[in-house]
Amino acid sequence: MLNADLQFDLAIVGAGPAGTSCAITAARLGASVGLFEAKDFPRHRVCGEFVSAESLDVLAGLLQDVQAAESLFQAAPAIDRTRLLLGQRVIEAPVAPPALSISRYDLDALLWDAARRAGAAVHPNCEVVGSDGDGPFTLQTSCGSVKAKALIVAAGRWSQFTADRTLPAGPKWIGVKAHFQEPWTEPCTDLYFFANGYCGVQPVSDGVVNACAMVRSDRATSLEEVFTLHPKLADRAANWRATMLPVSTAPLIYRQPQPVRGSTVFVGDAAAFIDPFAGDGISIALRSGRVAAQCICAFLTGPAALSEAVGRYQQEYSRQFAPLLSAASRVRYLLSLPPFAQSAAFELFRFPGLLPFVIRKTRRAV
Repeated sequence: MLNADLQFDLAIVGAGPAGTSCAITAARLGASVGLFEAKDFPRHRVCGEFVSAESLDVLAGLLQDVQAAESLFQAAPAIDRTRLLLGQRVIEAPVAPPALSISRYDLDALLWDAARRAGAAVHPNCEVVGSDGDGPFTLQTSCGSVKAKALIVAAGRWSQFTADRTLPAGPKWIGVKAHFQEPWTEPCTDLYFFANGYCGVQPVSDGVVNACAMVRSDRATSLEEVFTLHPKLADRAANWRATMLPVSTAPLIYRQPQPVRGSTVFVGDAAAFIDPFAGDGISIALRSGRVAAQCICAFLTGPAALSEAVGRYQQEYSRQFAPLLSAASRVRYLLSLPPFAQSAAFELFRFPGLLPFVIRKTRRAV
């Protein structure tokens, strides 16, 4: 149980890449930080495990005090190509500069360790079930209550802090992921598209691939069912052997970005859920967590009022991240078209330079 008098400058709810990035940054800037994670940590998450080039320097800086980080970077497969597959058609484009493929389990473990080393008080298996106040805050957790001058939510796209928890009618979109042995891996992200979903496959270590799908629940609810929805994927997966139990998440709902509500700041997927095919979710999580901490610390360790710090984050989010989300949503529209229209739209990506242009529009310049 938590000490009844426990107080922090900053409380952070959720210890994924956004929450730990925020905790590391704020602690290094001199704030007292409490980091709260609802379940055991680390654990496998539904994630494409694609760390785009524009966030690698950010990640290296966050992990600078963790000795194991160097070997993680050296072992991670470098992804220098992407292939889009629809039916029997294939379109290929370079990923330049290359991205890295890093297991979320390993990434989360190292970032958690970095947060602890930076001085954050880390609390696994401590779910935040509610909060009172708008600065200062009182948090009710499964381990007791805690007070904080500022609050940042990094609890993902669906939590007790989600403003609108209504579900749309009809089938739900779900995410499902697992790792599989594949002897002949290539340094490429393959996106297999089919009606009402797609599955991304890329190497995550030597001889192991990550398969992560987003699919409508009336089409499939397991990876085995997903694999049957694309002929080339079915052939590829026929001899795979799983190296972990699959993990899933639902519902996957796109809403307008909400990086601020009152005096509470939201980062990563808690602020906005970017389309997974864009491959920029981890990058936005790391960078939005860092920006939020920098803004809030202007209040915690400097002369700014909380309202000024929160307003600054809102401005930075609109400038740095909102354009990427908007670009990804326009591509998502093409994926929602009926099969015949989707097929025609797919052919547009054969125009020289168009697919690299679309990739650049969904992420910040390196």
